[in-house]
Amino acid sequence: MPGPPDKIMIIRHAEKPENPGPSGVQEDGTTDKHSLIVRGWQRAGALTTFFAKPVRAGIATPATLFAAATSGDPTIPADEAKSLRPQETILTLGRKLGLTPNVTIAVGQEATLIPTLRACTGIVLVAWEHKHIPIIAAGFVPNPPAWGDRFDAVWVLDHQANGTYQFSIVNQDLLDGDVPA
Repeated sequence: MPGPPDKIMIIRHAEKPENPGPSGVQEDGTTDKHSLIVRGWQRAGALTTFFAKPVRAGIATPATLFAAATSGDPTIPADEAKSLRPQETILTLGRKLGLTPNVTIAVGQEATLIPTLRACTGIVLVAWEHKHIPIIAAGFVPNPPAWGDRFDAVWVLDHQANGTYQFSIVNQDLLDGDVPA
């Protein structure tokens, strides 16, 4: 079995519609309440360069991409289960890097995602729903913090020689209003 990955970077999907607020839109401009808003698409574009040509300490170019799949799971709130936002957030990055994101695991299936991540090698990027990110991180580090309400952070898990992972947070600092790096 390959793995473990050298580095796992986890991001929240980019900005979403608020109620009331602007509607989400698909890449072609079609209105969709499960898609990113325009600012989210701006972040997705900025993240493409952020990860494809990293200059920030702790950030590396991923070799493997994961984004939450949509599902019809009635135990998950519909806005999370039907969300296209994690996939849309890394869509252009995947194109730039020539990588097809793994979108086979849905929000609520973090117990399946964690061993799948552990089997990866190299650098991995995960785009997910923010309330479930601490569940993912807890599969690698003890007592991760709550995510909060940010769209502009990267949780970085670096594999150590002793087999553990070191946790850090890198501020994206890509758009106006982001927390500075």
